[in-house]
Amino acid sequence: MVVYLTLELPFATNKIQLVIGFFVLIFITLPTIFIIFFKDNFLKKYPKFVIFWKVYRVFYAVIFVLYIAAWIFGVWHLSYIDKTQKTINFINSEKITLDDVMGKNLPPSPDQKINDSTVAGIDANKNYIRDDVELAIFKKYPNSARIRAADLQYAQELQLKLISVYNGDTWIASAKNENNGISCIVKTAFGEYSATRDQIDKSREWQGEVELLVFNTNIRQGRAEAIDKYEKVYVVGDGQCDISVNELGN
Repeated sequence: MVVYLTLELPFATNKIQLVIGFFVLIFITLPTIFIIFFKDNFLKKYPKFVIFWKVYRVFYAVIFVLYIAAWIFGVWHLSYIDKTQKTINFINSEKITLDDVMGKNLPPSPDQKINDSTVAGIDANKNYIRDDVELAIFKKYPNSARIRAADLQYAQELQLKLISVYNGDTWIASAKNENNGISCIVKTAFGEYSATRDQIDKSREWQGEVELLVFNTNIRQGRAEAIDKYEKVYVVGDGQCDISVNELGN
């Protein structure tokens, strides 16, 4: 059991697992079998071993406690790995839809005081874009589905970062998504404007607008800064937009 539960430890190797297995066999399994089935008869037959046994049982008790601690840690560790993978799958699975871009399920205006009292805020239509952010994007760009699509994607990815990241692996998943959102904004700007200066300026403007909307309170800014401690080296995402520009007329 201990060998199984340590299979996913960062420092585990086949050699370490083999050593752990032999250790458990020699110092836990065999002594336990001896205690349960043979100890009394053996000590009656060989009384000279009584003193040795009194010394050894202290060692056995210590090893047994360490064994239980390792087992508990192993159970927790596998549970933590499973939780992390489920969070990564969740981050990767959430995408904006064409209905989101076209405003077919727009939420009502939230109570801003309640909305700003937590990091997550209010998301009545459950698309992982905070309602006040979603409504602000529609208000500013009512006639451009393409800009809305890029901004909504980036807003969703920043929101998922705020509510989902709690270790290095979830940070990487979120960072890849965030990179996709930035890339989508850049692609949209390059499609909307022909002059290089305009393309760059608009990319920065739209990205900055979304970030100001998402990180609009001290608690959200603090959460974003706290997440930075999980930063790790990673390979960037594929830079794809959730909604293809070809699906949008303007």
